[in-house]
Amino acid sequence: MSREPVANEPLASSQASRLRSELRTYALTHLPKAMVPAHFVVLRELPELPNGKVDRGNLPPLTTDVVDYVAPRTATEIQIAGIWQDLLGIARASVETSFFELGGDSLTMLQMSARVGDAYQIRLDLSRLLENPTIAHLAQMVSMQAAPKLTGMDNQRGIKPEELLAEAVLPEDVVPEAGAIPAHPGPYQAILLTGGTGYTGAFLLRELLDRSNASIYVIARAEDDAAAAARVRQNLQEYGLARDGDERRICGIAGDMSRPYLGLSRKTYVELAARAEIIVHNAADSSWTVPYGRIKVVNVLGGLEVLRLACRARIKPVHFMCSIAVYSGVPGEQQALEAELASPDHVVGGYRQSKWVIDKLMNRARERGVPTYVYRVGAITGASSTGACATDTFINDLIKGCIQIGSILDYDLHLDLVPVDYCAAVVAHVALASGAAPGVFNVPGARSVSMNEVVDLLVECGYPLRRVPYPDWHGELTAAVERGEENQLARYLGLFGKDKPAEEIGYPGYKPVFGTARLRAALEGSGLTCPDMNLAMWRRYIDYFVSIGFLPAPTANQRIS
Repeated sequence: MSREPVANEPLASSQASRLRSELRTYALTHLPKAMVPAHFVVLRELPELPNGKVDRGNLPPLTTDVVDYVAPRTATEIQIAGIWQDLLGIARASVETSFFELGGDSLTMLQMSARVGDAYQIRLDLSRLLENPTIAHLAQMVSMQAAPKLTGMDNQRGIKPEELLAEAVLPEDVVPEAGAIPAHPGPYQAILLTGGTGYTGAFLLRELLDRSNASIYVIARAEDDAAAAARVRQNLQEYGLARDGDERRICGIAGDMSRPYLGLSRKTYVELAARAEIIVHNAADSSWTVPYGRIKVVNVLGGLEVLRLACRARIKPVHFMCSIAVYSGVPGEQQALEAELASPDHVVGGYRQSKWVIDKLMNRARERGVPTYVYRVGAITGASSTGACATDTFINDLIKGCIQIGSILDYDLHLDLVPVDYCAAVVAHVALASGAAPGVFNVPGARSVSMNEVVDLLVECGYPLRRVPYPDWHGELTAAVERGEENQLARYLGLFGKDKPAEEIGYPGYKPVFGTARLRAALEGSGLTCPDMNLAMWRRYIDYFVSIGFLPAPTANQRIS
């Protein structure tokens, strides 16, 4: 029977896609443009009539919905896919499928080129695009040419400071409802955790289980509650944190942080509002390349839904995992206090701005009677005990990408790195045992670490990296990507300009001085101190990354040249 390759036949699907692309290229070369077919359909064989002629009535219907669909993976791919879908009138566009296979022609190619050029303020080389007319290739071309817009209203990923102030107005319905049971300090029997299927969430869940006798309700995307619980337990297992008996206390709840009422049914929402006594809100979209309008859905609107739930049936303390990214990045030494944020000036990029807004909203909710605890945490790294770490963070992508090209950027940048197990222990201790008053807690690293020190540590661990001026490093990275080499930083190219990176990467010359008086008071007697980012810690991280195949094994032990 004649049929096209299907999605579960990846080799056949790839071959069909390649053949369609080759036919398109051949036709463009040898036929007048008006005669080039809009669609190419690959069949294993043609249906035939008894007389041997093609049975046209049994040919499959023409469709532009490709079987080998690959979804957009970066902000640039998402934006370009939207332009293609609008222009071609299709529901979705695979990033690896030719523009012409999706229904485009020479005229719409010119229209598409103009729209993409306007969106990114660049001029596209159509001859290069025709070599591989896919969203993935076009996104790389855009990233190579479009210098990142760095600050304020000029940053395509962020919004203006005055717009941020308008975003930070707490809706009137976020207020404890009449007759709600007052909040109590514990011990708790029912804890709600969001973001429990993520990296930090796994360690938070472990600490909450170990430091209490409570049932832990964890919201996760899944078909049903049983599947949600299975996802949560599997996440614990992946980081070596699962323990016998966890299944008796982990209660999965199928939900979605990007939807009203957290994606819960009315019955589940009402029951959870009455049962949960405290909320640890960790769920977030941490992508640095996503515009504010897109990341707002989870980070801001999802946070508001958490606050609304905290106001229903019983008032629930909310312990919110925020970030030191909310502080304004002004060059020089700057005080970063455990207090309400002031101006949003110099808070750059969608991720940082979304965190700034929800930080403000948490403080507004506290004024209305919701006990909110805001933890402004540094960049979370691997566990100090085992080195276990997520691979999908910018810091880890930067390290791998630099190892892949053999060089690292010489850039005036300081990092505050916080081991995930320490971070989780701090939040769980304050939430369950400290008796601390609601408010803001800075949770920075033991000390700031410069990029130069990171380079030296990596070299000591056995990676022969060259430290090169930023423009040279940028040239090496873009050349590697253009050659088709795999590099972990390819999806961040839109954040790297020719002369300097966008400020989402870090504010050059910015040296914050974090106030930690409230944190120190809350941790007094706990024995919790932030481990230093020394050579032993980095070796632990490298060993873990090598063991899971994220990094190649070190090849040398030599000092930096």
